[in-house]
Amino acid sequence: MLIGRMTRRVSGFFVAMVISVAWWSGVSAQPVKVSGTLALNGDVSSEFAFSPDGQYAVFIADKDTAGKYELYSVRLSTGAIANITGVVVTGGDATDFQISPDSTHVVFRGDLVTVGVSELFSVPITGGARANLSSAPVFGSVLGFRISPDSARVVFWGDLVVDNSFGLFSAPIAGGARTTLSGSIVANGYVSSFLISPDSTRVLFSGNLVTEAVVELFSAPIAGGARTLLSGSVVANGSMSPTFQLSPDGARVVFMGDLVTDTVTELFSVPLTGGARTTISGSVVAGGNVAEGFKISPDSTRVAFTGDLQTVGLVELYSVPLAGGPRINLSGTPVANGGVTELRISPNSAVVVFMGDLETDTFTELYSAPIGGGPRTKLSGTVVLNGDVWGFQISPDSAYVVFLGDLQATTTFELYSVPIGGGARVKLSGSSILNGDIMEDYQFTPDSARVIFRGDMQLNEAFELYSVPIDGGTRTPITGTPVLGRAVTSFKLSPDGTQVLFLADRAADQVFELYRVQPLGGPLVLDIDGDDRVLALTDLLMLTRYQLGIRGSALIVNALGVNATVTTAPAIEARIRTLLSSVSPP
Repeated sequence: MLIGRMTRRVSGFFVAMVISVAWWSGVSAQPVKVSGTLALNGDVSSEFAFSPDGQYAVFIADKDTAGKYELYSVRLSTGAIANITGVVVTGGDATDFQISPDSTHVVFRGDLVTVGVSELFSVPITGGARANLSSAPVFGSVLGFRISPDSARVVFWGDLVVDNSFGLFSAPIAGGARTTLSGSIVANGYVSSFLISPDSTRVLFSGNLVTEAVVELFSAPIAGGARTLLSGSVVANGSMSPTFQLSPDGARVVFMGDLVTDTVTELFSVPLTGGARTTISGSVVAGGNVAEGFKISPDSTRVAFTGDLQTVGLVELYSVPLAGGPRINLSGTPVANGGVTELRISPNSAVVVFMGDLETDTFTELYSAPIGGGPRTKLSGTVVLNGDVWGFQISPDSAYVVFLGDLQATTTFELYSVPIGGGARVKLSGSSILNGDIMEDYQFTPDSARVIFRGDMQLNEAFELYSVPIDGGTRTPITGTPVLGRAVTSFKLSPDGTQVLFLADRAADQVFELYRVQPLGGPLVLDIDGDDRVLALTDLLMLTRYQLGIRGSALIVNALGVNATVTTAPAIEARIRTLLSSVSPP
């Protein structure tokens, strides 16, 4: 009899919890401030990010001393904040940072030692001794940096040895001797851009290192060694464009320049480790050129690019095999003075989406075409006179294109989605007040189910965040009620899509603080032990025990997660009581 009563209670509990979670998932959670208390006149800067594992947020703020910007990390499951900057000279600041792919270190720049001299530092994300990676510049500062995909080294550039001669360097992420990668540099020469190979073994970089007026492409081992010239010979007065791309598989580099014929820009491909370059753009009419903005397909098989290769002034879209071969025209011939202005390749490498004034000069519309060739499809639908498509993104699952434009009323920008292969467009942003707008920083959840966007939909200039299904439906405000003069200025979506970080002056005008919110509430309300996960053998087990009347140490024995941050029976009981009162269906 007792067993039967217990079974009914447990069954009733799980039914209630399923109903509660289903109800809760349609309701926006309240934002939680994660930046803590700020010094008087302090602010969080626009530099903030989730760690790749989603466990931490890192941000720069003058949190402890007004006007002194330092680096902080916060464990999101507990809210515990650590100043991880180390000692900062009076007048110095941290300026920008990156988090290592393995989420263990934060690499950041700042004039922490000498005011006006930007150096590069690394520190564990949980705090600890910082390492100076740039090793006290003789001249100048560190201008930029990247962390290798394996999280082992940091590559950076700056005029650290010779004033105004910007070289390339690397160092172990935890600290150690800095290594020069760029080799010798001619007077007035400098490295202009660089990338790290996907396997973290080599660094690609461009610069006028040999001849002052000629930009060339090089690679070098990431830990140091002889540089290799990749771009090959250059015609008199010719030069490579400073921009280049590496195929996702790390096999080949694609770059452009007037290397063969002066003033005729072509597209080239070369193996990462060196070898013969291949011209992949094909023939170019006199006066024509390949344009900036080419893309390599995610599967590393093809390159999509634009240029006026057939008729000067008419920019068309092409696709070609990565290693060279016949090019295919994807856009068709534009009207006079028209052309393609922007392109992206779908994550599954099957489709190229592009925009341009192909049918009516100065009238920008959106199209897609198979990357291997086939008819183009118009995606944007009808557009009001003087309206335009202003930008677009492709969903991670390659099924939809989401785009921004004033398609129904000029200067009123709204958000739309459409199947990538064509179909009826759907307005995602919903109704808006007069002069309301959507900003261009919208993002997809990783499962491609929803779009998070920023707009002043309810009150002019009071920008808030909204969530909406990608195929259309009810938009949900997720950052609270708009307030006159207050706004969300930027946001980041966590890698798993369950959380949003956003910057806003929510509590006081022009005092910007960092908050987090779940895009639609979500099942993390069931995270009882504070490890940012919901597991049957931890959280749900303790919920079941609680419903059976079990309290004290028996409630939590053998039921806490490995990374649990709430570990005492009274604290667990309090969280369960709060949960049950919060998610009871109305």
